[in-house]
Amino acid sequence: MLHRTILTAVATLGLVGQFAMTHPASAQALPPEVAKSKVVRVAIEAAYPPLEVRNTAGELEGFDIDLIRAMGKVLGVTIEHQDGAFEQMTPSLQSGRVDMIMSGFYDTPKRRAMFDFIDYLKAGAQFYSLAANKEVQKLEDLCGKTVSSVRGTSYPDTIKAFSDKICAGKEPITVILDTNLGQQITNLKTGRIVAGVQGLEAVPTIVQTEPGTFMILGEPISMALMGMAFNKDADSTVLRDAFAYALKQVIADGTYDQLIKKWKLDISAYKDVSINAGPQP
Repeated sequence: MLHRTILTAVATLGLVGQFAMTHPASAQALPPEVAKSKVVRVAIEAAYPPLEVRNTAGELEGFDIDLIRAMGKVLGVTIEHQDGAFEQMTPSLQSGRVDMIMSGFYDTPKRRAMFDFIDYLKAGAQFYSLAANKEVQKLEDLCGKTVSSVRGTSYPDTIKAFSDKICAGKEPITVILDTNLGQQITNLKTGRIVAGVQGLEAVPTIVQTEPGTFMILGEPISMALMGMAFNKDADSTVLRDAFAYALKQVIADGTYDQLIKKWKLDISAYKDVSINAGPQP
């Protein structure tokens, strides 16, 4: 009887040890201010369907919105979105006005000099144009033409590298910067540009929004990883690790897959939960 009791105790301790290894007590630790307020402030630009956008009632919706709220539930915190221009997200995080960025923000080597990233979606640069634009039917047709990218993104560098490669011996692609997707679409429809660049995760939604108006132009010209961005100080690293833990939980319980299906992002699913692993797009 004593022998059985000892074996039972040892087995129980083993299970406890195994649980501790897979569910470390520190995994859900939060920075002191967040632990006290139970609020995490997140910078977004709500003009990037299907990741974040405002519906007709003015409410936030999209894949990023649903995903971070699900992670917030795991951590027992409320998500407070701060909506603004894309180029303002970086200074907002650097100055501490927000705790993190989650809004179509690529994990790139250049940005890792400032921030740490949790990677959660496959991404990349994709051209799209007007379906009626007969002068642009393939990527090579962009040489000598003007396209646009949204201000503050990594796309201008990506387009230049692509232009240097595909337009060798020809006129290069000219890039202008738009404030947001809405301005880009206006410039496309008015003929100021012949094509726009957005993420491969967003272009299918743009095309579907106005059937027959837009077309996807060629294959993506780069591959990247979408990331949640955090500052590099000690408290922000604690917050980063907490959200990495929460992301693993919503992947394990099937929530991530449900949201991928809901927002038609199958091509962009990425469940490795890597840290700072994004390539140069």
